[in-house]
Amino acid sequence: MRKIQEIFYRVRVWILWFVVVLVFLYILLSPDTHFKIGNVFFGGVPALYNVTLANFFFARATNPIVGSIPPFAHHQLSRTYFIRGQLDVALAEAQKELEIYPEHWNTYYIIGLTLGYMNREKEAIEAFGTFIEHKPESWAAKNDKAWLQFRIGDIDGALATLLPVATSTENPWVQNTYGTLLLNKGRYQEAREAFENAQRVADSMTEEAWGRAYPGNDPRVYGTGLQAMRLSIASNLKLLEGKQ
Repeated sequence: MRKIQEIFYRVRVWILWFVVVLVFLYILLSPDTHFKIGNVFFGGVPALYNVTLANFFFARATNPIVGSIPPFAHHQLSRTYFIRGQLDVALAEAQKELEIYPEHWNTYYIIGLTLGYMNREKEAIEAFGTFIEHKPESWAAKNDKAWLQFRIGDIDGALATLLPVATSTENPWVQNTYGTLLLNKGRYQEAREAFENAQRVADSMTEEAWGRAYPGNDPRVYGTGLQAMRLSIASNLKLLEGKQ
């Protein structure tokens, strides 16, 4: 009888260990786990930022051994490919996100950015337009759309896109783009006001504030990016001097 009890006890222990191992393996292989780890490396913990590791874990999340693909896994994977300059793959991953989750309209933003960098401006403008339909208060989307319209020579269209936010905010990105549009329309005094607005805000901006406009970027480039923006504004003001 005692031996039977010992056998049953050992069986229960082995079953318990087997269940623990299964749970551990499931957690280890779970696409949700991979997705969460990817987000940690993709800005969730700035000190651990590593786009290569983020890309690796997001890729695992989109090709799960168990479970289903988490919402925004392809979206996040697309963003890592974009930052790495792999534009074709970035676009493909963003499109996969919309195939699985067509209601994830914010994916149109990364599609717009990617198409813009691929010099497919008209398609990019359309993508940003779709994003703006769902989030009309987004200054960033309107700024990017306006810049693309400017690139294809549609300055009036760009002004119409940007005017609502340009007249309601002193955001330096918006004001710098708005000034560029006005400069190219020969509206020099208005352009100067826009550039000076942009310069005043940019000069007092912190690196962290600049970085908030670029989620997913390496925090180590914030200072370089902020300085580049300040130089762009200063360059535009200098260009304006030769026009007046």
